[in-house]
Amino acid sequence: MDDIPPSSSYSASGGGQLSAFLMGHSIIARPLTPLHNNVASALLTVAYVKCVMELGAVIRIRYGQPELSRKFIHLCACSFVVWWRLFDASHWGWRLNVTVPAVMSIRLLYKGAVLKDPYDEDVHTMSRTSSPSELLFGPLQMTLIMVYVGLTKFMTHTGLIIMASFVGDAAAAVVGLHYGRHRYKVAFGGEKSVEGSIGCCLFTMIGIFCYCYMCCLDMIELRPLFVLGITSALVEATALKNWDNFFLCVAMELMSLHLPKMI
Repeated sequence: MDDIPPSSSYSASGGGQLSAFLMGHSIIARPLTPLHNNVASALLTVAYVKCVMELGAVIRIRYGQPELSRKFIHLCACSFVVWWRLFDASHWGWRLNVTVPAVMSIRLLYKGAVLKDPYDEDVHTMSRTSSPSELLFGPLQMTLIMVYVGLTKFMTHTGLIIMASFVGDAAAAVVGLHYGRHRYKVAFGGEKSVEGSIGCCLFTMIGIFCYCYMCCLDMIELRPLFVLGITSALVEATALKNWDNFFLCVAMELMSLHLPKMI
């Protein structure tokens, strides 16, 4: 699948959308410089993540289900790609789209490997068992993948496909938790459900469609979309426990590179 380099078609048609939005609504009188546009866009992502973390804590306290708040944050984190269009790709500052995941990676590493405080808010919100070491697996993998995707797959189909697979991963856990009736388990993996795997496939497809639409990239036809959904479900179901994020990233990138782009 062909990728769209951030310095070509995107910068010509979609760069600096934040500046255009602010001018279109008479909030500013003249356009922002590319640097100011990208810094402002990065600050918006910071505010977005701050709101997500607060809502995750509310969900954990209100419903008493750490897994639910964990997957809510997981879903919102992978959706950081919807902010990409605000950045002006004609300026090096588009790389600031990874500001939050880069900072969060350092934060998770410190809290999981150094601080090790079981009463820390991030530990309660982003772990299943309130163990600080859990931050070094799924959450840290997620933020590192976000950095990788944001720097090397910015405004490309491959980047959106990778992040959409995490939508499916989050859906698998939520669907399996509430509606899973037919359970199964593979070697070295965790317990899964048929319903959760179906949810993973469907929501991966929905995620790809929505992300392509919101980033104004060409849509992928149903057949390759279905193949990508099936791949996501199979990897999520068979990956080593606590390593599903890593294996999803690898598998979805390989699949996206070998699938022709069908418009």
